Amino acid sequence: MATVQGFPKWLLNCKDDITKSKEWSSFLKELHDAIQQQLTESHVQYFTDLSEPEKELFMLRATKAIEGGNVYKNVSGKVSNLLDQHLNNDVAKQLLEDYPIDTKSDLIIEGAEEGALSLLKKWPEFKSKLHICLNQPLPPTMRQLAWRLYLSNTKFRKTYLELLKTDRKSCISPHDLDISRKCEQLLLSEPTFDELKGSVGAFYAMKAVLSYNHAIQRSKTRVRDMDYMLIVPFVQVAAPNFSRNEPAPNRVVAMLVEEFLTFNESKPGYITDSGSQTDNEEMTAFSNKVLVILEKLYPEIPRIIGSAYVPSQEKTEASSKAVLTEGLTMLIRPFIRAVFVGYLKMDVLLYVWDQYIIGLDIPGFGTEWLAVVTATLLGLLQEYLKNCNDPTELENIIAEESPKLTIPQFQYEVKRHHYRDLLAMLTKDQKAAMPVLDPTQASHPPWRHWHNDVIPPFTKPQDRRTAREEREAERERLLQQQKDAKNYLRDQEYREKREEEEEYTRAAAAERFRVEQERLQLEDQLYQERKLREENERRAQQEIERLRMEVEILKYQHKPMKSPTPSVNSSMSFISRVLLPPPPTAASQTPGPGLPVILESPTHTPSRGQTPRQQTQNVVLDFLNKIRKTVDIVSHGEGDDRFMIESETDKYIEQNIADIKRAEVEVLGQRLKPGEFEAMPYQKQQEISDDMMVLIQKWREDRRAAELRQSRQSL
Repeated sequence: MATVQGFPKWLLNCKDDITKSKEWSSFLKELHDAIQQQLTESHVQYFTDLSEPEKELFMLRATKAIEGGNVYKNVSGKVSNLLDQHLNNDVAKQLLEDYPIDTKSDLIIEGAEEGALSLLKKWPEFKSKLHICLNQPLPPTMRQLAWRLYLSNTKFRKTYLELLKTDRKSCISPHDLDISRKCEQLLLSEPTFDELKGSVGAFYAMKAVLSYNHAIQRSKTRVRDMDYMLIVPFVQVAAPNFSRNEPAPNRVVAMLVEEFLTFNESKPGYITDSGSQTDNEEMTAFSNKVLVILEKLYPEIPRIIGSAYVPSQEKTEASSKAVLTEGLTMLIRPFIRAVFVGYLKMDVLLYVWDQYIIGLDIPGFGTEWLAVVTATLLGLLQEYLKNCNDPTELENIIAEESPKLTIPQFQYEVKRHHYRDLLAMLTKDQKAAMPVLDPTQASHPPWRHWHNDVIPPFTKPQDRRTAREEREAERERLLQQQKDAKNYLRDQEYREKREEEEEYTRAAAAERFRVEQERLQLEDQLYQERKLREENERRAQQEIERLRMEVEILKYQHKPMKSPTPSVNSSMSFISRVLLPPPPTAASQTPGPGLPVILESPTHTPSRGQTPRQQTQNVVLDFLNKIRKTVDIVSHGEGDDRFMIESETDKYIEQNIADIKRAEVEVLGQRLKPGEFEAMPYQKQQEISDDMMVLIQKWREDRRAAELRQSRQSL
């Protein structure tokens, strides 16, 4: 539907027709007379002499004075008829020109919803009008606005955004890694969160809010399990505002922080359930309220709970009542602490939360509503619970069957038994009589007790004129200030959006540059390592070839003569000739026919005091020592290279030991004693090892990134 200045076009046309009608003129005339009567009775000459709060009070009193009269009824009927006429005309136009897929009823509901949203955005103080939605699930767009209006606290949002700009680290909990792991595990494992499963935006928003909430609490303990559940409805409602494939933007996270912290600040003790005496007393009172409803509407449920929790030897009525209340408290505590998160399907859960949220401005309504929902849930599961004999079976049945309940089931029970009382609580303040100044409508004689009123001081016309001009100037200044504030907020939102886009672009460019630099550096390292390995292999091959040639020369020079009848003595003679060659002669230095020319080289002649076995061992040891030295040079380098490799290895070992000690403190909170880790069960050892390895790997990556940044800066 077309909109002008935030309002649907049909609503603006309806307003124009109302202001032009004779019923509206009559209403304004009677309203003017009622205001003039109040001015006369208050000794005020002009309406403009009043301050803004006084003007509003006079308007409310005048409206209340004429409410119920014929003129008021006529203008109300005219407004109703014109609204119906313009909305139907707009829908008919859409059906004729746009050919929409939706039905006429859907288009009418959509148009009415759009009009209501525009009015609430313009005048948020009329949020109490949402009480007419009692026992009805709010449409998604209406739900977002309603939750934002009832859970508004600009202080929380402003503090978060300022910390986000000045000190981003203070917005992150020391247990951020544990929070991330649990959020991911919860979104993947809980069947009632199917709509959020796999959503990067939902995971990021959930983790960011819980991490900030835990950081500002400055608590050394881990995040409460219930907080992981209570944040889910807020993330689900805000889901249309972020993508499933990208992290949630800062403005959405700030809105969730504001709503979640406001909810935590206002939630009753039986939801907080911190273990204090006050919270325990509130929990007991809540259980008694639920028990009263059960005994009145579902008497079979207390009998089932009694048979499961009250021992057979408990015979007295007083003791049975106390144990029954305690058993009911134990039964309902898990899902009332989570406000039914994880126990109801998401659409049913949001229906329950809608009613709780729109009743936040009515004292006691939230407790009454949650007691009704708790009793209704147990009543709807009565057929499944009647066969249970112990508390464990009751809890299992509730956990298994609650997600199967639907909104119409709750609506039927609430409409049948509780709607009238709940509506009376919501509209009690609206029906309270306004102070009436019209003597003809007052229930008491006129001028009663007026002799005790303080007579207003006498003022001259010029003084009143001056005061009126000052008020007009002040009103114009305030209007201009409001306009400037709106422009500033709009410009600030635009700047923040641009800054976020630029920051994302810079981060993406920096990431691409870092990846490219790492790739080039790794390629260079790979090339250097390959070149060094080839050089070492070449040296080793040359050394082996040289040794082989020396062995071949020794074999050739000392080749034994064949004997026709070899014996043991001849074998020993052969070994001695090989190991102890005779002195060279002129004939031996001349190569025979067919033999290769052997270059002269210094010949090492062992001393005559060594035995052949010792000579063999010396040759083999000398050969092996040369091979060992070659392998050592190939593996560890020489000179400065060897010293550098050993020093880097020592640093790496020391850093690993320090990381292990630090990881023990992070995961377990203390250092392990000798033998304590081996005494743990195998499953526990595996979990601790996995958690420590995650931390150690993260620290290694951080150090690696810091080294790369330093190297880039040095370049």
